[in-house]
Amino acid sequence: MINSSFKSLNTFLLGGILLFGTGFFGNGQAGIATVTQSIELQPGWNAVYVEVEPEINDIDVIFSGIPVASVWRWIPEKLGSDFLVNPAEGLMNLEGWFGYFPEPKPEAFLSNLYTISANTAYLIKLEGNASKTINLTGKPVYVKKKWRTNGFTLTGFPLVEGQEPSFGDFFANSQAHQGQPIYKLSPQGIWESVDDPYLERMESGQAYWFYTNGTSRYQGMINATIEQGESMEYREAFTEMDLVLSNLSDVTNFVSLNRLGGSSLPMKFLNEDLETGEKAWPDLPMTKVFEMQPGEDRVVTLAVDRLSFIEQRMEQVFSITNEQGAKVLIHAGGNTLQPLVLPTGASQSGNLKLSSNQNSYAGLWVGTARVRAVSQAQNGGVNPLPVGDPFPIRVMMHVDATGRVKLVKNVVQMWQDGTYRVSPKDPSLFEVDEPGRYVLLTRDELIPNFSGITKRSGQSAGIRYSTVAYDFNGDDIEMNGEFQLSNQVNVSLLIDPNMPTNPFRHKYHPDHDNLDAQYLNEKQEAFQVTREMEFLFTTNNPQYPDVADPPGWGVTLMGGTFRETLTGLHKNAIFVSGDFRLSRVSSTAILNQ
Repeated sequence: MINSSFKSLNTFLLGGILLFGTGFFGNGQAGIATVTQSIELQPGWNAVYVEVEPEINDIDVIFSGIPVASVWRWIPEKLGSDFLVNPAEGLMNLEGWFGYFPEPKPEAFLSNLYTISANTAYLIKLEGNASKTINLTGKPVYVKKKWRTNGFTLTGFPLVEGQEPSFGDFFANSQAHQGQPIYKLSPQGIWESVDDPYLERMESGQAYWFYTNGTSRYQGMINATIEQGESMEYREAFTEMDLVLSNLSDVTNFVSLNRLGGSSLPMKFLNEDLETGEKAWPDLPMTKVFEMQPGEDRVVTLAVDRLSFIEQRMEQVFSITNEQGAKVLIHAGGNTLQPLVLPTGASQSGNLKLSSNQNSYAGLWVGTARVRAVSQAQNGGVNPLPVGDPFPIRVMMHVDATGRVKLVKNVVQMWQDGTYRVSPKDPSLFEVDEPGRYVLLTRDELIPNFSGITKRSGQSAGIRYSTVAYDFNGDDIEMNGEFQLSNQVNVSLLIDPNMPTNPFRHKYHPDHDNLDAQYLNEKQEAFQVTREMEFLFTTNNPQYPDVADPPGWGVTLMGGTFRETLTGLHKNAIFVSGDFRLSRVSSTAILNQ
């Protein structure tokens, strides 16, 4: 049994090295990671499945020099009975079909298909007698497949070329697809039934009609779950992410996490010794293999190592494969923090300049303090006792270029557009006069003066960071101490009786609104509360003392022990202790400019 497993593993690893030698391969380019999918078109009709989002998706450009008669995409609004009409009989008048006809064909003016997209099936008719190849270079976009309920779906799957599974094996664990009709397209434009699903193999890059009996969420033999979005995008607030791998096949499988195009993104993974419990963060190898039982889920924690970045942005494409030829493509990427650029306050032109003595921790830090112990105020206790379940409070600090620290409660990250000027070398060209930069705003009235950095409901918007864990008068409050390892910062927050967030005040309760019975004169019914908060930075991670420090600790990640004293809530002071962790999400060293 052991020898058989090792034999399978060796065969799988060798296959992993060779599986991208022909139809699908990575492109080595510093910082940016793309892959190229090669699709071979045979004379006549072809049903193809596109796996990547092309960098150039214009359909005229993609098929330039390729003698195609037409290209079709199915985008149905409702399920009809016309899906099996053979394309050779014409699709023009069928609901849900969009077509492209290249110039100078007389029907070119009827085209209503203009781009090629990822995770999409197309019908392509190639003229002539010779096969042609199109190469689509771009990034994979990971989205869950949506099956039409009690109907047919035209789609395909990423597969390892030359190792594709049979239709029967691929859908063995999907009750909604077992024994259901499957159709493939012949070069003559005729849909033919797949009558022997366990004998006939699927083909990489090909699309088929699959019938779904009822509803289904089946994604294939391998399922991957990422924390957000359509890729593993390590925004400034993220250093670590969990990738959940699921073996949905009916047999034990070696599932491989392959880095395509080399180690273009410096990464580490959380490794735990199951016997000793020891944990570490080694470099992520080119191929990481996991032996997984049927139905098993495996959480893989991956971290970017920004300290090893050699480009402002670095990316990686992952291919997740198993022994049976199934494949999932996922793109990952991350940026370095924006270099410390300060607006020149004295300059009327607004030029930007760099300061040679800037604080290395300048920027916005966002994270969580976890309360682990609280004193028993009713007994006059001064020593915090462990709580039943630690609870988090969100903390945000801003460090300026001189090292001054402020506690903030609401920050919006926006973009200041750069300006251009006529080039003195060539008056017909423009060159950058003042580069664009990120800005951090604690005052919402300034938002209309800047541009957004993301899209929300189709509109440009900024990214808002906020917390309800504390409050104070004003937009920010200065902290005492030094934001450095083995140092501490502290702050005193005064919650006066008239603040809306004072825990004793209730705007609509007559006994807690700070007004007399006639609602005319002020009467103190709420008490003043004071919070003394202290953050001690440690050289290692106190939240997980048995785990090696994650990448970036002490540079882009900071943390330590947290203490707080509350007076005014009880006749006795309440003492709180715990730990905290902060991530630098921006290197903008000044607020509201």
